[in-house]
Amino acid sequence: MNGKTHLAIGATIGAACTLYFSPAQQLESIVAYIGVASFSALAADLDGPSILTRKLTKVSRNLHQFTLIGGIAGLAFSLYLWLTTSSFSPLWIGASVAAILIGLIVNRSAMRNALVSIIGVGLGVYGFSESWYWLIGLGVFIVIAPWLKHRGLTHTIWIVPLWGLIGYGLEQQLAIEGLGLTSILGYLSHIIADMLTPAGVRWLYPLTKKKFKLKL
Repeated sequence: MNGKTHLAIGATIGAACTLYFSPAQQLESIVAYIGVASFSALAADLDGPSILTRKLTKVSRNLHQFTLIGGIAGLAFSLYLWLTTSSFSPLWIGASVAAILIGLIVNRSAMRNALVSIIGVGLGVYGFSESWYWLIGLGVFIVIAPWLKHRGLTHTIWIVPLWGLIGYGLEQQLAIEGLGLTSILGYLSHIIADMLTPAGVRWLYPLTKKKFKLKL
């Protein structure tokens, strides 16, 4: 199921939670419920290319090309200097060769995953500095998720309560009732929606690789 569908489902859940938990419909509450549910409905797909990482996919592609081309250009420039001035810079040549090797060995997906993980590290460090444990948890999730197999651990029942703890921590900080439950419902909506696809979802992975599916 595509990201836009997950996003729409999450936003709908957020709107429903707004009506249930905040009948007065204050702007801050509306933004919080819909934002938390929408992000939660997309978070499981951080284990692969998704609507959340689309921009980073483009950045990683450009970075991959820049690394390879830059390494080749640096090596060519080093050769030019050696031929014209007899100067030789081991550091420059080493850096150029390293860039070429990175461009050849590290694929674009790995670069995208690294960029996502860097964002997670940043969130975790900031959360640690502010003693926001929910943000530390979110940072850890974002660091690890990109390196997991698609529709693996992020699409299991085990992650749901952990994600709920992150949402509950945010609920306590913002003093907005129901954000923890909203985050759980948003995350669950993603997994249940993916059960409607032919690939199904391995709810109990790694205990079993059995795929659970729903048929309409």
